[in-house]
Amino acid sequence: MAWLHIVAPPTFSAPVRARSWCACGYERTAIGRPAVLQLVQAHNHHRAVCPLLTQQEARNAA
Repeated sequence: MAWLHIVAPPTFSAPVRARSWCACGYERTAIGRPAVLQLVQAHNHHRAVCPLLTQQEARNAA
């Protein structure tokens, strides 16, 4: 339901890019190491609060 895609080129000077998106409509992008790290934290938080993911976990538990 929620995906995170990070592109980190092998050259340290090349910009790192990331995209986080979910079936619920959540979508964010980031460019640069600090922004990508923040995006990873936001992605993890979204997975904890997303209504689609919490509903899916409840169905799996039943």
